[in-house]
Amino acid sequence: MRCRVPLLLCGLLVAALVFGAVPAGAQPSAEETRLELQLQDDGDGRWTIVATVPLDDREDVENFRSFAEAYEQGDQDFRLGVDAFRRAASEASRTTGREMTVGSANRSAELVNGTTDNGTVDRYGELQVSFTWESFARIDENGTMYVGDAFKTTNGTWLSGIGPNQTLVIRSPPGYTAPTTSPIGAEDGDLRWEGPQTFEPGYFEIVYQPDPAGPGDGLGASTLLLIGALVLSGAALLLGLYLLWRRRDGTTSDEEPPAAANPGPDATAAPDEEAKPDDPDEAEPDDEPDLELLSDEERVEYLLEQNGGRMKQANIVKETGWSNAKVSQLLSSMEEADRIDKLRIGRENLISFPDEGVTDLESGSEDA
Repeated sequence: MRCRVPLLLCGLLVAALVFGAVPAGAQPSAEETRLELQLQDDGDGRWTIVATVPLDDREDVENFRSFAEAYEQGDQDFRLGVDAFRRAASEASRTTGREMTVGSANRSAELVNGTTDNGTVDRYGELQVSFTWESFARIDENGTMYVGDAFKTTNGTWLSGIGPNQTLVIRSPPGYTAPTTSPIGAEDGDLRWEGPQTFEPGYFEIVYQPDPAGPGDGLGASTLLLIGALVLSGAALLLGLYLLWRRRDGTTSDEEPPAAANPGPDATAAPDEEAKPDDPDEAEPDDEPDLELLSDEERVEYLLEQNGGRMKQANIVKETGWSNAKVSQLLSSMEEADRIDKLRIGRENLISFPDEGVTDLESGSEDA
């Protein structure tokens, strides 16, 4: 794929990430790349880029460790890195007339040991960088947020496509509804593109409206409707149980005294069979959620609830059937959003809810 904007972001348009400034034999190539944009309610955009690097042998592991150490110290960087986005912000500023800047970056690197379906060890490296693009979106006097002009340049767009095994995700800002205008449909308020895919200039015309519920309670219209439906369902269940109890109570208290006062030929008959308890399998409501209706994050939280609030990362991979790379990327995103905690114990990660206190585990359980 050719770069449409000379000297701007050619590294962003290639199918796989390649890292520079290291000897050619030690350059790790990304197997999967995720670009995630979390919009903020003030118009800023929080970008997170995660690259998964396959490690086939000991030499790959040593090369990755060497690169990761320099990367975390800022001595190495992606070609798809902060400098590339700074150039894009500068070009977008000239095109739109709005001042945009990219702040400092936070970097992390991790060596992950997973387990495949056949029981073999799946080892890979994960590199992550996050930064804030200030004034990424435009907000009018009514609070409506417009996303699109930040992708523009004088020659078209700096993001003309993503390659195979690359994913782009744009998440709705807090206090706003799902996008009312977008080139694709939203899922739980998120827009997701899987590569390979090309984007024409002007493609990212996305509009968000303020949530009538407001940012204070964090409840959108769809959430309120769901809560209302659950309340009505619970009330109907309680009413049904109450009527069933009254029917049974009326059978034993109201009908038995006349039968005892005026015994007939059938006085020795068996008690009223209608008073038998109903089948417990029919009376007990089904509380199991429909997993197909859950988002990936909700699926992980449901698994944690079913396992006492803590699970090994490898068990999450096994339960969901997702790839190790997808689970690792998802958990990193959830940890950044403070939805879970991730604790390294030996060669495994222990995942828990933030209030489970996994950091209080005895240090003896960690690998020396």
